[in-house]
Amino acid sequence: MKKIVPDPPLHTRAHKGTVLFSTNPGISLQTALTHASLLLKGAELTADDIRSHLNGYDAEQLWSVIHGVEMARSLVESLLVEPRLAE
Repeated sequence: MKKIVPDPPLHTRAHKGTVLFSTNPGISLQTALTHASLLLKGAELTADDIRSHLNGYDAEQLWSVIHGVEMARSLVESLLVEPRLAE
């Protein structure tokens, strides 16, 4: 069945210049990355817990998500140990 009204384009002029997420003024990059790492860790632990209740293909798909979250968290944590952020 065809939709009568199509979905609007993802990037429209109405959204140009707006920010979906931002940090408050005065928040250091290190603090923001630390919070991002904690959010990713929570997502990883939650997904891992859910995965233990799945079987077969569903478990394999969720493992792929977990692996992506682990890689993202590793990237964030590697940025936290950079000398320029330790100041």
